[in-house]
Amino acid sequence: MDYDEVSNRDRSVVAKQLDRDPIGLVGIGYRCKFGFPAVLVTKPLIIRPDGDFEVFPTLFWLTCPKRATEIAHLESGGFIKKLERKLKNEPKLRARYREAEKSYLKAQHELLTPEEETFINHHGLQGALSRGIGGIESDLNVKCLHLHVAHELVTENPLGNVVIKRLELEDCPEDDVICEGLIA
Repeated sequence: MDYDEVSNRDRSVVAKQLDRDPIGLVGIGYRCKFGFPAVLVTKPLIIRPDGDFEVFPTLFWLTCPKRATEIAHLESGGFIKKLERKLKNEPKLRARYREAEKSYLKAQHELLTPEEETFINHHGLQGALSRGIGGIESDLNVKCLHLHVAHELVTENPLGNVVIKRLELEDCPEDDVICEGLIA
């Protein structure tokens, strides 16, 4: 999987986009046309120095403030249930979604080091990283539209594609680039 290295400027912008430092940041999976981080690539497993750990199934994390806000409005309007009905009633969409899940899980495992794989096996965590996009266990349920849009922006996700088309999601207008205001 390809992604951009994270610069100090990226770290600063992302921290402001999220109002906190990101967890397990590996790289920038997608940038808007203005060069700002819009999707992060994150580690699937965080092992802390004290031996504590966190499984983090959000491989692609949407940080673009404009897109995130628009998607949140769509979610609050009940679009997740509509998308779940679409998945249930459209076998071709469901099959494409299953392929996207396979690709997602493969990319997730490619980010694990041999030491992390050993840790996972030792702690019996294999199941935690063998679920679908964002850790959801059923291909008929949708956890979060943001996850699917982020995945679509980095590679391919048919549900993310439906959302992008529905909202006509685009970058900020040139005279109102939200992330320009985040640069210190």
